[in-house]
Amino acid sequence: MKRRQLRRRRRFGADLVGIIAASSVAALLAVTTFAQSRGSITTSLTDERGARVANADVRLVFPNGIQLSTRSDLEGAFEFRALDRGDYFLEVNAKGFAVAAERIRLDQGEVKHLRLELRVAGVNESVVVTATGLPQRSEEVAKVLSAIDSRDIDDRRELTIAEALRSIPAVRVQQQGSPGALTTVRLRGQRNFDTSVLLDGLRIRDAADINGSAVSLISDLVPLAVDRVEILRGSGSSIYGTNAIGGVVNLVPSLPAGNFHLDLGMEGGGLGTFRERIQGGGGRDRFAYSFGLSRLDVRRGVDGEDQYGNSAGAGRIQFNPTPSITIAGNFYGTIANARLNDSPFALPAAFGSPESFPRAVPGVTFQPDFNNPDQGRRNRLLVGAFRFSQRLNEMFSYTIAYQRVLSNRRNYNGPAVDPRFATFVPFGDFEFLSANRGTTDTVDGRLTVRPNRANHLTVGFELEFESMFQQSIPSFSAFNNTTDKQRTFAVFGQDQIHLLDDRLQFSVGVRAQFYRIRAADRPGFLNAIRAENSVTADGAVAYFFRSRGTKLRAHVGNGFRAPSLFERFSEGVFPNAGFVRFGDPTLKAEQSISVDGGIDQRLAGDKVLVGMTYFYTRLQRVVGFTGFSVDPLGLGRFSGYVNEPGGLSRGLESYVEARPGRGTEIRASYTYTNSDRSTTTRGLIPEYVIPEHLFGLTVKQSLRSLLISLDLNRTGSYIGPVFENNFPFRLAELTFPGYTKVDLFGGYDSRVSERVTATFFAGADNILNQKYFENGFRAPGIVGRAGVTFKFR
Repeated sequence: MKRRQLRRRRRFGADLVGIIAASSVAALLAVTTFAQSRGSITTSLTDERGARVANADVRLVFPNGIQLSTRSDLEGAFEFRALDRGDYFLEVNAKGFAVAAERIRLDQGEVKHLRLELRVAGVNESVVVTATGLPQRSEEVAKVLSAIDSRDIDDRRELTIAEALRSIPAVRVQQQGSPGALTTVRLRGQRNFDTSVLLDGLRIRDAADINGSAVSLISDLVPLAVDRVEILRGSGSSIYGTNAIGGVVNLVPSLPAGNFHLDLGMEGGGLGTFRERIQGGGGRDRFAYSFGLSRLDVRRGVDGEDQYGNSAGAGRIQFNPTPSITIAGNFYGTIANARLNDSPFALPAAFGSPESFPRAVPGVTFQPDFNNPDQGRRNRLLVGAFRFSQRLNEMFSYTIAYQRVLSNRRNYNGPAVDPRFATFVPFGDFEFLSANRGTTDTVDGRLTVRPNRANHLTVGFELEFESMFQQSIPSFSAFNNTTDKQRTFAVFGQDQIHLLDDRLQFSVGVRAQFYRIRAADRPGFLNAIRAENSVTADGAVAYFFRSRGTKLRAHVGNGFRAPSLFERFSEGVFPNAGFVRFGDPTLKAEQSISVDGGIDQRLAGDKVLVGMTYFYTRLQRVVGFTGFSVDPLGLGRFSGYVNEPGGLSRGLESYVEARPGRGTEIRASYTYTNSDRSTTTRGLIPEYVIPEHLFGLTVKQSLRSLLISLDLNRTGSYIGPVFENNFPFRLAELTFPGYTKVDLFGGYDSRVSERVTATFFAGADNILNQKYFENGFRAPGIVGRAGVTFKFR
């Protein structure tokens, strides 16, 4: 067995070396045959009064996603040289102006001179990639996608990626306690593990997570060296694979250009919060880079002892031997330590109420979380990726990428008990140490073909190798210190079709996913049973009425979630069988079907954008943990993981974006969601944690050097699960009231010298000091913060 594994690893290594070698040879050939008949794009930027716009960030995006970056000079000019014939996307982002995006057609050897006028009032038009895996202008996208750029995140002084997502339509963010506590992101009424998290289009997740998702990582993700965050709502599995049932959150790394620049920031405030951050980057000719380092400390937390520390680093390096070749590397890592409270528990009144879902009243129906002196977690995440892209000609281009994700989680508890809460643990506390390590290696290859201007065909493959290590002290199982693995292989294809002068666009895609599990991990007769494969399909259409500024769109597709290693191989103790696994190695993947349709409308000369979408998702098959009198696997178990029917969610999401005047930005959203889960005894009942009503409002106003940013988020009432703290550990389903969270920050720019600017800022999260509980965990009240950032340009 070990020899076979060694041979497989050697074959995989040889294949990978072969791929890299072939790519390198192709790059060398391309460099040596560099043609002199290539064209260029030169542009000058002005505002609506004709004044030059200097120091604007400019991106030229190739049809296959290759990007070149530069900055406009003091005259507002910039140039991209040695370009092949074809279509390109040009995106310009300058402070104080709406983001502009243009599609450009360049003929062979053509020197194209453009003059772009930037508007101080107008809705942003960015180039996005997450909807289809290929670049598109935001107004052309048939799926529902939102983008938050790094400047917006900085203006709102967000400490984490999750907090930045609160105002996005149909996004439910829940933080269970102080910063560093479990944080979840749910899209369109789906479960917390139905959101796929990507870094530069490649999936990052914890292979040792109970559901094989990114849930255990989200609490520690911070905005660092990130250009933007793109949020795709609706199924995305045909392109991005597992977990993309509710949608996708893609972190797009920053790639600055021009002279070296550096940002140094420091801040402090309530809860004993301190953050230090350094970010920078630059580029010359064919080379560009960005980097970031940050340290976040919460030295007190909600109850004075909820300490949290997070050290993070991120970076990107990009080299372009020719304008048609990109060699890029990404890195993202966090090391976090958090002190955790004991979980809230249900009180007797929660079970004596005649209501199906009694009101959650602290001290009456539930006891909120309480301090535990020696319970906590230590998490480590390391992500490294390499990508080689080449545009062979106007018709063919390809990309080869490799990524490794390493996660290391340790949850622990000691014997100490807080004397104030000793009555809650009369028999003392349970000591334990749980260690979980996950490794995911991914190889992704894509070939893009443009047989004509109307079609954009992509075919590709994905290889994924997962490994999970489990350790428990004390251990009640013979399977302690185990390592389990699975391999998956996928092939996928997609065709984007543009008709009627790009007014009509639609895409179709399909993906087949194959699972391979070692025979040694399939006990007994399961040796002969293989895991069932997954097939998903996707289709989207959009029609744009340019004269009216109206876009109609619709989307239908499947989503899937591969059974996690824990669901396949977790272990337990059973009376008749002794030490056996309660996982099922032959579980079928979860599968869903989703539909959405809506309209986007531009008004008032592109100063206002409104939209509305109806969505519906049904979980056709899920993986659930249940008890049974007869073990379907015949292993003597009385409970375990099985496939069963899932639930459904449906609702309406709407938004308004407006830039009515110079320096004013307004975004508002409202979402109604009716989400139900399926139970064997009660049928469909409301899904946990999902409120019917979500409302978000963001207002930014700049007055010369002063910027005011306000975030208001209203979360409606929802049903949350709370267990008893004594046997038989009954479950209470309580209705937690809604709450309104308002964050307000102001910043002032002061010019220190010609190249140095200082930004002083102050404000507070939850400025209304709302007292609320998330699943029984007390949320922070008002938390003031202030700091300064020095920008060297």
